[in-house]
Amino acid sequence: MPYLLAKALHIVGFISWFAGIFYIVRLFVYHAEAGERPEAERAILQPQLELMAGRLWKIITVPAAVLTFIGGLSMVVQLENFGAQTWLHIKFVLLAGLLGYHLWCGKIRRDQAAGKSTWTSKKLRVFNEGGTMFMVAIVFLAVFKSAISIAWGVGGLLTLGIGLMVGIRGYRKLRER
Repeated sequence: MPYLLAKALHIVGFISWFAGIFYIVRLFVYHAEAGERPEAERAILQPQLELMAGRLWKIITVPAAVLTFIGGLSMVVQLENFGAQTWLHIKFVLLAGLLGYHLWCGKIRRDQAAGKSTWTSKKLRVFNEGGTMFMVAIVFLAVFKSAISIAWGVGGLLTLGIGLMVGIRGYRKLRER
């Protein structure tokens, strides 16, 4: 029973954490785009987006990350053969990368609030895909417990992304005619 409780907390935590990460980067994009608007609009939009990002970060994203780690570490403590589970060691490496991504999001939020951000909306849209890559890699690894599953998951996502980009550009050119 304690293992299942830890697992449930871990799942609720990472779903909430990723929701926060995905949404906050969208708020960053909107903040960058608001910077290109006339002063009157910018003066209203950017403070509101900063307020939303700050609340999302402090009330959802950070607590969800903590809950994810508490649930995950509780599960690991209960494992009998931790050392023999190579996939779990790989997951820890991916989690370290995800934590770095999370901290980077925190820096972007602080920079935008201070008016020091140099990120464009286009760069932020690309940055947003980093969270998706971590999510796909971690979920495929946790479900299949094999490093090759990461390659299949991320490779499939990249293929889908490239296909969508080509399709969107083709549609845009067709519309412009």
